[in-house]
Amino acid sequence: MSIARSMSPLKVIGATALSAMLLLAAPQVVSAEDAASPLRAYLAAKHDAIQAQSTKPATPTAIHAKVTAESRSGVRRLRIGQTGEFQYISDSGRDYAGYNLGAGSWDSLVGTLASAVADEYIVQAAAQGVPLDALDVVFTSIPERKSENLAYPNNLSYVAYIDSPATDAQLQALKRAVHEKSSAIDLVTRPQQVSHADVEYIHSPATRDSKLPPGLRDFITEEKRPAVLARQVKPAAGKAKPAGPEPLVARAHVEPHTGLRRTFLGKDGYHQQLHDSAPELLGYALAPTVEEHLLGVTGTCLTHIFEVQAASRNVLLDSLELTVDGQVSPRFGSNVTSPARFSDIRYKVRIESPASEQEIDALRQSVEATCPLYNLVKDEQKLEGSIVRGAYAEAAR
Repeated sequence: MSIARSMSPLKVIGATALSAMLLLAAPQVVSAEDAASPLRAYLAAKHDAIQAQSTKPATPTAIHAKVTAESRSGVRRLRIGQTGEFQYISDSGRDYAGYNLGAGSWDSLVGTLASAVADEYIVQAAAQGVPLDALDVVFTSIPERKSENLAYPNNLSYVAYIDSPATDAQLQALKRAVHEKSSAIDLVTRPQQVSHADVEYIHSPATRDSKLPPGLRDFITEEKRPAVLARQVKPAAGKAKPAGPEPLVARAHVEPHTGLRRTFLGKDGYHQQLHDSAPELLGYALAPTVEEHLLGVTGTCLTHIFEVQAASRNVLLDSLELTVDGQVSPRFGSNVTSPARFSDIRYKVRIESPASEQEIDALRQSVEATCPLYNLVKDEQKLEGSIVRGAYAEAAR
């Protein structure tokens, strides 16, 4: 996991600090039943916070994220928030000229969706007074090819492992509320209006100063281009075709004392993510919200595909920076009449390159035609969910 808060000096959340944060005290005034269940106590406090918000006027939440392709390594640094308060590293595997320093965009998306679904179950359980003692959400996606040049995570589904004394009818009503109210589920199941990227183009010299250290153009030409071209080679006649895409899997575990969601990405959980609630819903400002991260991860995907298409088309890049903005309507408030939804999603990319403006515009068009998460958000997806009673078998790992 690679998360940081902008402090002075910059503070990085390590394992020891994270463990302490996850053990923040639960509310002090609780019933006997809640006292025996930290998650029930948290839900009781969350219910009070929701009630308090329901009496106040609410406004949409602005979302801003910035992604930078980091020079010679090509890794994508995602900064979330107006001041870049939280940071994630997104990277490829070594077979795609990456260093596996962070989760890729596809894994990050599935992990963030797992966390978003878990968050909505917590919020709706608190709002409806449904008692929960443990909650884990395992989210799965099987990528699907939409055309010769476009594939992305598809066949979205999750299983919510719920330990609860609630009746089956209560849990099914809870599930219906989650699917109706979740802005994250709406983002991927309903076609979204997404702007074309606004490009700020800066012409750089065709020949770099020899005194400068290797930069992004060296990564694109020396590492990314060979990896991209190798992927484009079709198997010879009689050769076995590559196996189909492996399922993407992530598990979001709700920490019972705090409601923080720790998400394990991939079958081995090698990379991790942490998500927090908004401050008005008992958040601690320890990690980004899922709404922020969902738009941010589409930005990391676009940035990566700019690298991929630049390598494929042999377009030199000296710097690459992308911003994504949007807003989410409020969940609760005296003036709220509909579920929270994303809107006004827009991208801007800043490129330094010796290529011509025409080449850069052609590059942008090829990126938008082939970027997996950009098109996933624009398209309509199916999502299925189910509930399994009982705590997740490996929740203690």
